[in-house]
Order: sequence, then structure tokens, then C-alpha cells
Amino acid sequence: MDCTRIGRRPLLAIAAVATGVLAGCGGGSGSTTGESTQASTSTGTQAAPTTSGTTTSSRPELAKETPYPYFGRVPERTHDQPDAPNPPFHFVWTFWAHELIEFPPAVSHGRMYVLNKTGQLFALSTSDGKLLWKRTLGANQTGPAYADGTVFVAQGNGTFTALDAATGKTRWVFHSPTGLQSSPLTVDGRVYFGSQGGILYALDAGSGKVLWKSDQGAAIKASPAMHDGVVYVGDYDGNVHAVSASTGKVVWTASTDSYPGGGGFYSSPAIAFGRVYEARADGTLFALDVQSGHVEWYFLATDDVYASPATGDVKGLGPTVFIGSYDRKLYAVDGESGKQRWTYDVGGAIPGSPTVMGDTVYTSSFDTSKTTGLDARSGKPVWEWGTAGYEPMISDGRYAFLVGYQTIWAFEPCVMRGHPNPGGEAICALASDLHEIGVKAQLAREDPKSSSARSGAGG
Repeated sequence: MDCTRIGRRPLLAIAAVATGVLAGCGGGSGSTTGESTQASTSTGTQAAPTTSGTTTSSRPELAKETPYPYFGRVPERTHDQPDAPNPPFHFVWTFWAHELIEFPPAVSHGRMYVLNKTGQLFALSTSDGKLLWKRTLGANQTGPAYADGTVFVAQGNGTFTALDAATGKTRWVFHSPTGLQSSPLTVDGRVYFGSQGGILYALDAGSGKVLWKSDQGAAIKASPAMHDGVVYVGDYDGNVHAVSASTGKVVWTASTDSYPGGGGFYSSPAIAFGRVYEARADGTLFALDVQSGHVEWYFLATDDVYASPATGDVKGLGPTVFIGSYDRKLYAVDGESGKQRWTYDVGGAIPGSPTVMGDTVYTSSFDTSKTTGLDARSGKPVWEWGTAGYEPMISDGRYAFLVGYQTIWAFEPCVMRGHPNPGGEAICALASDLHEIGVKAQLAREDPKSSSARSGAGG
């Protein structure tokens, strides 16, 4: 069963538990199957939702969609979505991608493009998880990107493919002489990415023509970010580069060799509050002036960092940077001074990037097989789900999507039923047969390896 739709069959209502953990309504299910190396489609089947019991509720009106077109959501790769729904959530559907999902899907125009580690690309409907088409591209993959009806995919063997988002058919292919671990960035008709050979590329998104290429001198495993016409990326020798997006000419280059520790950048930069935030693999988070590359401050985690920072202008705190480390902690750091605001120990190594959605920051650890939502201001847990992923939560403004090890879980804002309970928590519907309709089966499919063994793509 690739996709399980949870219909609305309210059988009883419960209050949220103390940490805000909430499940959704149970009901019908549908499935889609099939494998092909060419684009294939499936209409699937959808069971009509049924209703029983005495409690009823209309579905809340969905908010306007805010696309999540690539890793980091915006060209600055802030991993921040202020208009995303906050918990509690109502569980809607799940989709099994068969293999590891290391990067978040691209989401736009009611569709989601999920890429697993073995090169299978799935196009889904965001409303019900229905499989629309799939392609098997093969080879190790980075994160997908979407722009103007096209999905872009970079592969470890150096192949870069543009596919028609409606059909999955290939539009054009570019071949890099060295491997690609950098997830593509699409801005204003161009697509940017780096290579293992140290080349930063800008291609025409419509034709695949090389507009410019710039040799940065060391392997680029990270994904580039952009702000105000400048592309920023770190290399694996510990340098951060700023390059003109229009010409490829170097604006500035900053070395981090003179700072404590050492190593390269696996992490991708986040640009916010006039700074470039980059986390070196040894656990050092740098804040560089966006105009000059001057290092304003650095912050030391106590173990490695392979994931990218997230940023947010948090209510009551102001500019804040969030970063997860293999030391088991999610750090909230003052974006202006570099001082620690709070930390939260998730109970295991954090291999992936946090995301800020609404007032909540999400993180995850394969060691605990849990994804946790924390109040961005206080660091207190407000939501939890029993599966883990690299970048665990994203949103299109309507739904919240948990990106598990091999599974996508979709949630929508919780349906309020009756009045708040005496503790002040929202009351949501919970079907008594929730785990009898495939949820346990989906969880059983999750086979996360220990997060101490990172499988390599630039994040």
C-alpha cells in the first residue's frame, strides 16, 4: 500500500496530552502500485468517507497555498514558514516511498514531488496523497526543486535532469564531469548548483544551457543560497563564497581556517538579518556579514553538524538561528550576538536540518525514532510523532508534511470539536480504529539506520 488516506469517521473525542501529541481521524484508505523507468501514472482508489457516532464537524477551510519549491523553501534557504499551521494537527494521509527520503519534497500548485535515495521520483496530490506519476532515474540523488512547471533533480553520477512536472517526462539533461551532492536552487529562470569538482553552475532553466560556471577551488557538497543577486555557498575546504548570480564573478571569499576547530561545509547557508549563517562540519556555526564576508561571531556546538541552520524572527525573542548537532541538542542562538537562547536534548544525534513553521521549530533523531515540535520561543515540546526524518517537517501553508525515513505523513490544522477542555488544550477527533487501517504497517516500514552513519548528500 503506497498511500493510505485517513478519512473522517469521528468515533470519540479526546483532549490533547500534556506534550500536545495529537493523532487524527481514521477512515477509508486507497492505494497505488506499479514500477517503471518511464513516467507512469495511477488513478488509485479512494474509499468514500463514512460517519458514525454523534459528534460531527465540518472540515476547516484551507488556507492559501504557500509553495515549498526546494530545500530551505526560499532562495535564502531559511527553512522558515511563518504562515504554516501550528499544532495540534489532524492526521490525513501517508505515502510510502520505499527507500530513504534524505531531502524534503518540493511542493507547489497542489502537488508534491518526492525523491528517494535510489532515484525514484513520485508526484503526489497534496490533498490526499494520490500517486499521479513516477519516474525511476537511478543513481544517488539530492533534493528536488520545482519552478514554472519543471522539476529539477541532481544525481551523484553527475547527471542533472529537468522533468515536466505534469507528466514526469524528461525535458533536458545536463552532464557534469564530476558528481553532484548539491541540491538545486531555482530563481528567475535559472538553476544553480555545485559539483564535487568545485564548480558552481548556473543553467538556463528552460533549456539546460550553461550560462556560467565558476571554479571555487574545492568540492561543493552544500546547496547554494541566494540573496539580492548574489549566490552564497560553502566548500569542503572551509571557505564561504559569494558569487554574482548574473555573471558568476566572485564578490568575496571568506576562509574559516583561523577559527577554532577545522573542516569543511556540508551544511548549506541560510541568509537572514543581514548575515550568512553557515555551520562547519566540526560543529562551528558562523555568522558572516552578507556584504563583506566578515565573520561577526561564531558559536560552538559540542559535536559535529552536518545539517543546515534555520532562521526565524521569533515572537518575543527576535532574530534566532536554530541548529541541530550530533551532540543530541537543538540549539536556539541569538541571530545578532551569537549567544545561546536555549537548548533541547532530543535524546539522540540530530542529522538533519530543523524547520521553523509558524511558532514551532521541528527537529528529529533516528536514534529515538521521533519528530518533535518545540515552541520556538521557549524550547518546550508541544508536539511529537513516532517517526524520524532528516528535515522532518515542511508545509505548503495548508498542510503540514512530516518527512519520515521512507514515509510522508500529511496533517492539517486540527478540527475543533465542542469547547476547550479545562486544561485549555484543543479537543480533536480520534478514531478508535486509527491503527487498524494501516498506520502501524506504515510505521513498521520505517527502517531508520542510526543517525551516526550519515548517507551523503549536501544539506
